[in-house]
Amino acid sequence: MAKIKIKVKSRKNIITVRALIKHPMETGNRKDKGKLVPANHITDLLVTKNGEAAIKADIGSTISTNPFFQFKIPGVKGDAISVSFNDNHGKSLSTTKKSK
Repeated sequence: MAKIKIKVKSRKNIITVRALIKHPMETGNRKDKGKLVPANHITDLLVTKNGEAAIKADIGSTISTNPFFQFKIPGVKGDAISVSFNDNHGKSLSTTKKSK
């Protein structure tokens, strides 16, 4: 089960976005009791500010379990920041917070 926790803080017209994504991030190469564990990883990440794309990232299977991301984008207190992702199974998740 995936989950996103974000913290958004504005200082001197720069917003720091910290995102912790609870996700297994399996490569498909690991074996458990002799059987391959199926691939299950985030493929892309999108950070938006007030509905406009600020950061787009292609993520691969080599990122660790429960990845942590930190970004700095221009913005001010009160801007709505949204973090969303898609995985290789077609599942997606999104969360939004206003900067403090």
